[in-house]
Amino acid sequence: MDLLHHSLFFLILIIILGEALGKIEVFAFSFGPAAIIFVALIFGNYGYILPKEYLDLGLVLFIYSIGTQAGPGFLTSFKSYGLKLSLGAFFVVFSGFLVALISAWLMGYSGDIIAGAFAGALTSTPGLAVAVEMTKSALAPAAYGLTYSYGVIGVILFIKLLPKLIKADIAKEESVLKEEVARQNPPVIYKHIEITNPNISGKLVRELGLSRIAPVAMTRLLKKGAPEPVLVSGETRLETGDQIRIVGTEDDLERVILYMGRVIDAKMEFNGSLLKKRIVVSKKAFIGKSIGSINFNEVFNVSVSRLTRNGMDIPADPSTRLQMGDVIHLVGMAPSLENMKKLLGNDVKKVYTANIISILTGIFIGYLIGKIPILLPFIGEISLGTTGGVLIMGLLLSGLHRTGPIIWAVPETGSAFIREMGLVLFLATVGTQAGSSIVTTIETMGINLFLVGMLITTLTMVSGFLFTRYVLKIHFLRTLGVITGGMTSTPGLATTTSISKTAFAATAYATVYPVALISKILAIKFLIWLA
Repeated sequence: MDLLHHSLFFLILIIILGEALGKIEVFAFSFGPAAIIFVALIFGNYGYILPKEYLDLGLVLFIYSIGTQAGPGFLTSFKSYGLKLSLGAFFVVFSGFLVALISAWLMGYSGDIIAGAFAGALTSTPGLAVAVEMTKSALAPAAYGLTYSYGVIGVILFIKLLPKLIKADIAKEESVLKEEVARQNPPVIYKHIEITNPNISGKLVRELGLSRIAPVAMTRLLKKGAPEPVLVSGETRLETGDQIRIVGTEDDLERVILYMGRVIDAKMEFNGSLLKKRIVVSKKAFIGKSIGSINFNEVFNVSVSRLTRNGMDIPADPSTRLQMGDVIHLVGMAPSLENMKKLLGNDVKKVYTANIISILTGIFIGYLIGKIPILLPFIGEISLGTTGGVLIMGLLLSGLHRTGPIIWAVPETGSAFIREMGLVLFLATVGTQAGSSIVTTIETMGINLFLVGMLITTLTMVSGFLFTRYVLKIHFLRTLGVITGGMTSTPGLATTTSISKTAFAATAYATVYPVALISKILAIKFLIWLA
């Protein structure tokens, strides 16, 4: 069929058939998008191969989207639990190394063969490059080709079946992790207090120095005997007996209350002169600017009570930098609020529009960084590779948010589309390429090496899961990220999205990826020396 030799038609056909197959459920189990690789393997076995360029394009799109998704919370997560995650990933690689080394001793495999088998079983292309460079042998890539297919498929099957085998309650796991995040980012509330401290009576708000005590915002003031509250600014003068609404986290409010007065049960509603409004930040000019630098109170005559970001309320601290899509809760008079709408944008459509130039620029820079050689002691010269370079740029740029006129952060809808597009391109291409050689390599290298590869892949994941989940006691969804990151398995990470739509697995994957990359290279060097 001539159309099958037209790469674009062939690509679309594989994706359609794979997506259709992935939607079939048997006992509540389905492959989802990962089914594309099985369809591709069949076509590849019959000589229909997609160009490598599709694989490269799909890989960079998918990995960059993972970086932009995980980037904003990457540094925070690494500080809080990153060391434990990295230890889990190191154990994953170390387990594979031990299984491979013992297999080499028992089966009599030379260093080049077992190094290639290890690289394929743990889907490490940089590891294969190191093995070829050290051994100058054609057996390493042959062994890699033999074990790589199951290295890809095995991770998909393991991640897909694991929740059912251990009867994981995904909804509960998500809830527990969300509560943990909420504790790290406590909700913003408000309280009404009556000023009783005589030491602050007669002082202006800006003279109190509350920022040295806690990042809270005073939004409304009800003077003694006044019919309704007024908007608080830095020039507002406080007196004993005044009632104030203060916004912040529970702990921050407690510290301020001890200093200013006592909590009271009061209503502080505006009768019409002052209004509350939620405004969406969509203007590029404000992205990356801190709340304090915008000076809402003095310049625009409005008060910021809090921010809502990704569905979570956060304090309006002066140092907090605005991101595209932030919802600012403002209090002020109608004309002032209308002015703020024009200034901040309040254009929801823009929030969901991806900037293609910034995305391509980030990928381009990441691609170049991946080619830069890095000299490491005892390891030698390595490079991050396309995957590593693009992932790092996604992490860094999405955390940076903005450089001059360029907005690096990618809206969730745009990121999801890029992720899905990259995923199907990658799965379809890698499947046809693996399928083209799987029968030949089995005949050449023997079924024993294929089984050894299966053993390395499976025991690595099983031992890694047991250590990460039950020894390190890492939550299940993050454990999935540690396993797929330790295996550096892009299809495996993609499979986690069919288990949970949250970013917990992706963030863990991004955290441990550099550790896994370097650990595998080091493991291959030791395999060649010891086998």
